[in-house]
Amino acid sequence: MRAHSVALAVATTVALLATQVVAVYAAAPAGERYIVLLRPDADAHGIVTALEHAHGFTSDFRYEAIKGFAARLTPSQLALVRSHPAVAVVSADQTVEAVGSVPLAAGETAPTGVRRIEAASTTSASAASTVAVAVIDTGVGLAHPDLNAVSGKNCVTAGASANDDNGHGSHVAGTIAAKNTGSGVVGVAPNTTIYAVKVLNSAGSGTWAQVICGIDWVTANGPSLGIKVANMSLGGSGSSDTNCGYSNGDALHQAICRSTAAGITYAVAAGNSGVSLAGQVPAAYPEVLAVTAMADSDGVSGGAGPRPACRTSESDDTYATFSNYAVSSGAQSHTVAGPGVCIYSTWLNGGYNTISGTSMATPHLTGTIALCFGSGGVAGPCAGLTPASVIQRIRSDAQAHATATNGFAGDPSRPVGGRYYGYLAWAGAYTGSGAPPPPPPPPPPPPPPSDDPIVNSGFETGTLSGWTTGGAAVAVTSAHTGAFAARVGSASPFNGDSSIAQTFTVPSGRTQLSFWYRVVCTDSVTYDWATATLRDNTAAVTTTVLPRTCSNNGSWAQRTVSVTASHSYTLTLIDHDDNWPGDPTYTLYDDVTVQ
Repeated sequence: MRAHSVALAVATTVALLATQVVAVYAAAPAGERYIVLLRPDADAHGIVTALEHAHGFTSDFRYEAIKGFAARLTPSQLALVRSHPAVAVVSADQTVEAVGSVPLAAGETAPTGVRRIEAASTTSASAASTVAVAVIDTGVGLAHPDLNAVSGKNCVTAGASANDDNGHGSHVAGTIAAKNTGSGVVGVAPNTTIYAVKVLNSAGSGTWAQVICGIDWVTANGPSLGIKVANMSLGGSGSSDTNCGYSNGDALHQAICRSTAAGITYAVAAGNSGVSLAGQVPAAYPEVLAVTAMADSDGVSGGAGPRPACRTSESDDTYATFSNYAVSSGAQSHTVAGPGVCIYSTWLNGGYNTISGTSMATPHLTGTIALCFGSGGVAGPCAGLTPASVIQRIRSDAQAHATATNGFAGDPSRPVGGRYYGYLAWAGAYTGSGAPPPPPPPPPPPPPPSDDPIVNSGFETGTLSGWTTGGAAVAVTSAHTGAFAARVGSASPFNGDSSIAQTFTVPSGRTQLSFWYRVVCTDSVTYDWATATLRDNTAAVTTTVLPRTCSNNGSWAQRTVSVTASHSYTLTLIDHDDNWPGDPTYTLYDDVTVQ
């Protein structure tokens, strides 16, 4: 990724997303702290040091993995920093305070939410995940007997441990991974290693610079520590430019994109304002799994439970009235629901607490993702997948499990007008604890008619025979249907232009050509893209049948175009990568047919 046009980010509010927490925004004075991200190929240490020396400032944070820094800058220093050729984005930092609380709810002694998503039952629980989880929050209770927590990074007090002094982060960690030891509570993935990343202080107050500091640590250390999942039960006002923050100068979005490119899947709270999550970041970013909240009071489906004791305004097996929701199809494509009302979990000083919010729903999904990567020492179905594919696997399994009786009022089978809360997470798909197995994959499409002119149309030979190849092009198992697809371009950097092509003649009675594609593109369409052309050799006319597109949402899409019987055509399926380091682009093509 490279320097695009730079704009100051619109002021936002960062808050813990529990209903006990009220966020009060206070904007940093003009010309004070800014977040500066460099180009991915920049020498971060050398450039930041040079900028500090040349312009007379000292950074509050240096980001090594996502490359950049946060510092207080005068207007003249800001102008000089922005003009440096290695600077990609400059954003104003913001602050927040979290104040207020409500009494501990009486009578709640078991994590009904963990049972509701079938991560555990009254007699069994899951084994620990094969991967570690980062909790980016107020820290985690490192000495809590019910948690397997390790200090990762303290972005509030340099050099200190990431111990929790608020309670929120410990509560999140317990829902993810509280131990199965016969006392306390049981998490979704019991005894999984939790890395505490402290970005908010004892009052729940912090800045985007601190949050990015935490993301940077996870990005840099995730591969060596086995961290594959990160929980962010916090957020603030903002929006997505669907371009990783390059179009609107959003440093947080860039940090998330660089971290997902490093293989970290993020589960993020949708927010508690009862409005569209399109105005809440990081939940609005398409690279994360946005988690809405539903209410459950008895740990089972059916809607027969009493009103939740700590929030009697809610009802069993319904959407939580405070929860944000998705509206657009783009937002819906990365949204799912989790239990978030009256959730009982670990707290400060070895204790326990009951609180509500999309903050509480999110760790149910974080634990579910961890189980999908594997548990009990056995790899799961998410092992080896990209974050985008993990998100789609979690959502598709939740949808496959949903019925008219085991969901909740407000899910897509019983929708609320204009609001999409998503299907309820189903951790039972990955626990092996007696839950029914997930449904089998759909059968492959019927074979094409014998006179189909496309040779090796589904690549099921495991080769690209029948196609003329250019650049990096191979058959891979990440298929739309069947066992194989063609990957055009390379999953590693510097792949340049690649293509596959085939010339054919349309038989009588055929009128349409179609193919499926999935492009993995972490930059913008200005620089990297998938495209396809169809040349009518008979009429000597070439048509672009797939306009340049750049996406990273893990979804397959279909393109169709009319063809004329008896005409000769050449179809060319293309991937373009501008060779910029750190953002490889490739495209999967499958199921090419003439009908």
